[in-house]
Amino acid sequence: MRGCGVVERVPLTLADLPELLQFIPADDRDTWLQVGMGIKAEFGSNGFDAWDTWSAGADSYSTADAKTVWRSFRKAGTGMGTVIKLAKDNGWRPRREPMTAEEKRRLNAEAEARRAARQAEIEADEARAQVMREAVAAACELIWTKHCKPQGESPYLDRKQVGAFGLGFFHYTVVLAIDDERQRCDVWVGSEARAFFAAMPKPRPDSLSFLMFKAGTVAVPLRDAAGKLWSLQAINEQGTKLFPKYGRKAGCRHVLGELDGAAVIGEAEGYATAASVHMAMGWPVAMALDAGNMPAVARDLAAQCPDALVVLAGDDDPTKPGNPGRKKAEAAAGEVGGIAAFPALPAEADAGQDWNDVHVAWGLEAVAEQLAAAVAAGKPSPTPSADEAAAPAGSSDNGGAGAGFTAAQVLRRFALVEGTTHVWDQDKKAVMKKTAFEALVTKPLAKGWAEDAGKKLIGADEVREIEQARRMAGKKAGALGMTPIQRYVYIDGTKDVWDREKKRRIPEGAVKMALGDAYALWLNSAERRTVDVDHIVFDPTMTKDPAVYINTFEGLPLEPVRNDAACENLRWLISFLCNHEQAPLDWLVKWLAFPLQHPGAKLDTAVLMHSVMEGSGKSLLFADTLGALYGPYAATVGQTQLESNFNAWQSRKLWAVFEEVVSRDQRYNQVGKIKHLITGKTVRMESKFINGWEEANHMNAVFLSNEIMPWPISESDRRFLVMWPLETLPEERQRAIGAELANGGVAALYGWLLDVDLGDFNERTRPPKTDARQRLVALSRAGWQTFLHQWRVGELGRGLWGACLSTDLYALFLEWCQRNREHAMSQTKFSLFISSEVGKTPRPIPWTDGNNRRFGAFFLPDMEQGEEEDSFPPLSLKAAALGQQVRAWRDKARLAGWGVDGWEHVKEVAA
Repeated sequence: MRGCGVVERVPLTLADLPELLQFIPADDRDTWLQVGMGIKAEFGSNGFDAWDTWSAGADSYSTADAKTVWRSFRKAGTGMGTVIKLAKDNGWRPRREPMTAEEKRRLNAEAEARRAARQAEIEADEARAQVMREAVAAACELIWTKHCKPQGESPYLDRKQVGAFGLGFFHYTVVLAIDDERQRCDVWVGSEARAFFAAMPKPRPDSLSFLMFKAGTVAVPLRDAAGKLWSLQAINEQGTKLFPKYGRKAGCRHVLGELDGAAVIGEAEGYATAASVHMAMGWPVAMALDAGNMPAVARDLAAQCPDALVVLAGDDDPTKPGNPGRKKAEAAAGEVGGIAAFPALPAEADAGQDWNDVHVAWGLEAVAEQLAAAVAAGKPSPTPSADEAAAPAGSSDNGGAGAGFTAAQVLRRFALVEGTTHVWDQDKKAVMKKTAFEALVTKPLAKGWAEDAGKKLIGADEVREIEQARRMAGKKAGALGMTPIQRYVYIDGTKDVWDREKKRRIPEGAVKMALGDAYALWLNSAERRTVDVDHIVFDPTMTKDPAVYINTFEGLPLEPVRNDAACENLRWLISFLCNHEQAPLDWLVKWLAFPLQHPGAKLDTAVLMHSVMEGSGKSLLFADTLGALYGPYAATVGQTQLESNFNAWQSRKLWAVFEEVVSRDQRYNQVGKIKHLITGKTVRMESKFINGWEEANHMNAVFLSNEIMPWPISESDRRFLVMWPLETLPEERQRAIGAELANGGVAALYGWLLDVDLGDFNERTRPPKTDARQRLVALSRAGWQTFLHQWRVGELGRGLWGACLSTDLYALFLEWCQRNREHAMSQTKFSLFISSEVGKTPRPIPWTDGNNRRFGAFFLPDMEQGEEEDSFPPLSLKAAALGQQVRAWRDKARLAGWGVDGWEHVKEVAA
């Protein structure tokens, strides 16, 4: 037939892709990216399914990652020709079959139509991306100018031992919201940020993303060579670095110092490294963000300052595939005729491989010495070839896979199971019979493989172990469908395991019972996760790196809703329990709101609600309502839990209500434990059959009691807001509150508390004094303390609060005990107790009664606040003056009705 011929048919249809792709390994990420870009360049969005199906053959495959990366393929780059070359390099050969000129024209026309459609799609994507880049840049400019402060604190900078050079600090939460669908960016602050999260659809759509800048975070402004701010890098307290979606990074940098007139300019990847170089050498240093951006930034620096030497202060980490830090720094130095300098650390040094690691380990002097030596050597890196500069870091060739095998591929992929005729497929981790193997690779290739002395062997025991491991991976170990590898995490340094489904520690025996025969497979699996015993944390701030830490806090169960009408009666109940007194009500509302507005805040104060009257609504508010708000992070505790040696109930708690926790015979013994619950920053957890562990204490406490004196508190103890509700909760209010609890009242109360103006209230703001507190303090006093209090406030007699003989005061105390049926004590103990609160002469001093010279010890109380100085004149310690004071004090005691003349030591002198 005219126009016919036998040609190589290069697959350019979606139907041909699976055959070609099975020759390309999907495990190498660089290859994976090149194939994805090539397919999308040729087929547009229609090519995703074929690429995704091929990607799933890799062990590291993630559906979410594949979708995200596919969306990132915007500009035309790698084409289908690269994909075809990769396939050919791994053994694929195009089919040779007749193709008419008409078929060839049709295929070419279809390809051209696809390319035109893809080019239109790329241009539309790029136009949208440019709109969003500009919108993000405008939002970042707003955040930088309005919400970033030049001063602040950063634990990250402190750890890195570097200063803040041109950084911004956040002192409150700012949210940058990015909406792809509406093509806009919004900046939310304070209550607006809370409203944004409250209104966010569940689940969050892919078109909506956000970046949260919390207090303690620093912002690094990222500008182009012309000085325009395009984006912000956020570095939080833990050192996690985040960027807003669409924020431009290519060619952007942050310069520490001034470029004008500089003879030497440094360039580094991250901020801490750049700051260490800047501090050590005094050079201006450009932070390039990452290794891939270093060449572009170096070119801009060389163009901007052509007379300056550019020193690439690169990272050097041979453990990373391809060592990209060194490779890109050397390439950048070669392009601009600069110097690539890398840190020299001893083999035994337990440090990283960047210049900040040298700074932290050895000091700035070491950084300066090494960099100065590199500059003095003056050996710029050689200009790399185009292939070397463009080569992705860490590329590797893992061989082909799939049908259409070559002899080399068969030798690579298959192994003989020793002692059998079975064949082990290394790629699919499966055993096949000889006949199935021949059918897959063809009999000639199977025969050649069997006769090849270099073929791989695998033991039957090893095959069984691998197959058992696969069965274990498919075994679901709980209600959430987790496999044992996913569910159980070994806690290094203990015999315990973290159960990710139950969110608690369990002993190793519990895992054995759950897994049975699969326990040994889990224990010996290379994929079993291990976490350091100190890296299981309860962190309500949610700032710990999840790749390093297991955070047992997952957020409060309720979404706040601002609807004041829906919680009107609950808000009234708070006021009712404060007897509608304004000072304690204001404090209590802020005390409830503070830990919700500052997640994880541990207040140094607590609330004690007690009354002999039941039914005031104490439990209804604090246990039922707030318990529903905090969900699994709340606990209602009784006496048994408080007095028990095992306190694992306290783990992962933000809120606790203690009801009648102290029995009458234990009220003095438990005071220390209660104080630690309130003010302790950490707590030692003890649980049966599990090793104890230390956990941060984020629990805030309310104590409820129907006792007049739940436990003693002193005058100086300002930890408690003490309230004594005066009325029983009206029945109609009780019904109304129940209705609110059933109809979103708790979420509404949550929303209301989040918007409470805290003013200057903080973790240590002391509660106001109340009548209930004063009564409890009085009930808590020992006999001598009550006597001292009455002496101080004038209840023992007008004018008696003043200097007196210790023997006179003790005699008065004995008479007071007799009248009030209090327990007396020896004069020695009495003097020691009183002298702990009141000044006393260290030894007896002389005084005269007008006739005789005597010696005695004196109590010397200070003037009380509010007393007039004329009523409390300075005391002279001369004998005559002291004698006059003794006589005056005794006269006042007689006038107050005390039997001074009957006191034994006074009678003896008179006789």
